Amino acid sequence: MREQHRRKNKRRNVLNMIKRAWRDEKLRTTVCVNLAATLERCDEQILPAVYAFVGASFHASPTALGMVTLSRALVQAVTSPVGGALAHYYDRARVICCGCCIWAACTAGFAACSSLWVACGFAAISGLGLTMVIPTSQSLIADLNPAETRGRAFGYLFMTSALGAMFGSLLGTNAGSARPFGWEGWRAAFMIVAALSLVIGLLNWYGSRDPNFQPDGSSTLEAAGQKSKRNLRAETLKILQMPTFLIIVIQGILGSVPWSAMNFFTFFLQLKGMSNLAASVLIGCFLGANAAGGLLGGWVGDRAARVYPNHGRILITQFSVLVGVPFSLLMIKVLPYSGSPASIAWHALLLVSAGVLKTWAQPGLNNPVFSEIVPPSMRTMIFAFDRCFEGAVAAFATPFVGLLAEKVFGFDGIAEKTGDRETDLRKAHALGSALLCFMAIPWTCCFILYSGLHLTYPRDRRRQALVTADNVVDLTSEHNTLLPPPPWEASSHLEQHRQAVADPANEQQQA
Repeated sequence: MREQHRRKNKRRNVLNMIKRAWRDEKLRTTVCVNLAATLERCDEQILPAVYAFVGASFHASPTALGMVTLSRALVQAVTSPVGGALAHYYDRARVICCGCCIWAACTAGFAACSSLWVACGFAAISGLGLTMVIPTSQSLIADLNPAETRGRAFGYLFMTSALGAMFGSLLGTNAGSARPFGWEGWRAAFMIVAALSLVIGLLNWYGSRDPNFQPDGSSTLEAAGQKSKRNLRAETLKILQMPTFLIIVIQGILGSVPWSAMNFFTFFLQLKGMSNLAASVLIGCFLGANAAGGLLGGWVGDRAARVYPNHGRILITQFSVLVGVPFSLLMIKVLPYSGSPASIAWHALLLVSAGVLKTWAQPGLNNPVFSEIVPPSMRTMIFAFDRCFEGAVAAFATPFVGLLAEKVFGFDGIAEKTGDRETDLRKAHALGSALLCFMAIPWTCCFILYSGLHLTYPRDRRRQALVTADNVVDLTSEHNTLLPPPPWEASSHLEQHRQAVADPANEQQQA
């Protein structure tokens, strides 16, 4: 009886803790947004994870599979400003929910279709749903956290996204070869992701809270005069001409190319001689290391910014980018082309090391710097434009990897593992050479481009700090006078005001 009573009390304590956490609007919103980011990356990653199975099912070449990824990425890039505009004018929690529901429907449609080109259409439409989630999530995270901790917050967002990619990779690769109820395994995996995406979308509708909107639906930014179309156009043009923004976008275009090319990594490992399980575990290790690396990169970026405010984030990001060059050379030209235990161990060591060190740019520099040099009311639009510019070019990387492998390096036949060792090795070498071209060269160019931030970032940072001090529009600022504080900070602002009124000397000293 005593043991049962203790277990009952333990369950009650856990339920009370969950209820308290759910009442905390900031924590609840952060969790819901991170869950949406998790499913977004899972939905992106699951298709590359089943390239071998989809290629065999549709009798598709690597170039044709790349065209499917291109259609989604291109629509996602082109419609990013639309997603940014929706999130600028409407409640961002609702926008995230709609995006989740769109890609959930398209993922289910992809699983049910029997033609590659019909599947390509579903993939393209899903890009619209994805573009409504990524910049919206990033802007919400920026608004919920002060500048001093944004790197860590974006690190958590990057970590949860990478965990979603790892889940998608493991699910797709291992379920792809199964046949549940006589159905192809990769189709069942797509249906699972579609159902989870729908649940997460509804969770954001009811659980997330946009600090720019009051419970009655009125917009605080609209009340402050920051939502007019004239202000939106003028501010957007001003930011698009900012040197720091342009450098980050240009390097992002080049830096996104290798990550798009790495959609072929699972297939490449299978051609090298790895089993489906070994390939999925290796990619899972890499994506898990990406998650840890994103969190570490955000923390290192915050620490570096405190020590060297104008150059710290840039230096650690240049180191992270440069790591990619030896990683790609070792992965493709040095490690053995076999599925032996020793080969798998060496691949795992390299992938984990690169995953931890290679993912610092976005949480350590790109997102925190965008949040710092861009006014809060413009963050969603600027994140959307960044995705538009980067994604439009990087979207072509995947089909061009397949095209280069086929036309230049001698890849022949459809994208499947034949089982013939000599044929698979010939395909692996051709695909690996194409991957190396699309990895080492862009990362070298990114390292050079980041050097320009040492000149432009200090100047743009000072300029925006002066503008923010004059206009006082930062939602997370302690001195916000135009906009009301978010609900979770209202009590602390009220207490500070009472102390200032009670202590005129302190108020005079602050003035």
